[in-house]
Amino acid sequence: MSEKKFASQADLEEKKISWEKLSDNAYAYTAEGDPNTGVIIGDDGCMIIDATATPVAAQGVIQKIREITDKPIKYVVLTHYHAVRVLAPAATSRKASSRSSPARTPTT
Repeated sequence: MSEKKFASQADLEEKKISWEKLSDNAYAYTAEGDPNTGVIIGDDGCMIIDATATPVAAQGVIQKIREITDKPIKYVVLTHYHAVRVLAPAATSRKASSRSSPARTPTT
């Protein structure tokens, strides 16, 4: 019987990274399709949508942002809870003046 692995373990393996300009102010940072990170450049700052798997991996996103703008990273939006989405905001916390939290749905 094979050992059951953590669901996101494959997300920590080395992957080919792509950086794609979607519009004048929107970019996609992907690691062979998952995890994906969106970047929106606003008038006075940047927003990262979903983070990468680790704070070290987040440095790649930050580097790409810095290649196109020096505007501050103001927001990190997490669309859902998975380890590959919530570990990297630690890398942006010193660079973001505020961070948003995922919406919470009341449980009964």
